[in-house]
Amino acid sequence: MYHGWVKMKAIEAEGLHFGVNGYKILKGIDIDIDDGEFISILGPNGAGKTTLIKVLLGLYRGDDGDVYIFGKRLKSYRKKDLAKIVSFLPQSPSMDIPFQVRDIVMMGRAPYIKRFEFESRRDREAAEYAMELLNISHLASRHLVELSGGEVKRVFIAQALAQESRILFLDEPTANLDIKYQVEIFNILKNFNEKLKKTVVLITHDINHAARFAREIMLMKDGKILKRGSPSSVINENIIKETFGIDVEVKIDELGKPYILI
Repeated sequence: MYHGWVKMKAIEAEGLHFGVNGYKILKGIDIDIDDGEFISILGPNGAGKTTLIKVLLGLYRGDDGDVYIFGKRLKSYRKKDLAKIVSFLPQSPSMDIPFQVRDIVMMGRAPYIKRFEFESRRDREAAEYAMELLNISHLASRHLVELSGGEVKRVFIAQALAQESRILFLDEPTANLDIKYQVEIFNILKNFNEKLKKTVVLITHDINHAARFAREIMLMKDGKILKRGSPSSVINENIIKETFGIDVEVKIDELGKPYILI
């Protein structure tokens, strides 16, 4: 998304290192993500994908390197202010929340509601709009334990949307979902990106979905960024072999997007 003549950087980081008990997980990562980008992060287990996102969110404190969100140092944000800009959907959101769907979606408005105050009309409208977009308004009075896996994911994406953040991080949002819900979730995220101008950064293990829906793909391996670019520049037999250690055949679909056959 352009602001005047300058394309803003939603996220910038230089020299990110992170380790636990002497084991290096991130090894000097430099990254910048434009405002309005849709980028999928791919890589084998243990590549450092989730750790990278958590460092960019400030959930983990890196050993070295700085992170900037819209040009401001991450460490200088107050938590509530950062929550108005960045939202995060973890791979396995908590299922034991004893609230109705409408209340869970309303939790996305927490950064805007002052202590000891009730939600405003604006907060309710934001939550209702989010539920409408995710087609879960009819589930508003239901509890999470009554819902399918795909419905639960939509509830938490609605919560993130109600938060009205400019950047949405997601960790494997389609994990353990059947193909119908996988495609539905990716289409929803594509609409967020294109129509609402949200910056979307997600981790996925599905190379074909990443290639079809994301504008950019970033491949990680051994705590480093191995390759980044458009799907057509990243998805080829040699790079997939180098990243995942498997032989694949790459084809082009009717939309001109690459996909793999194993």
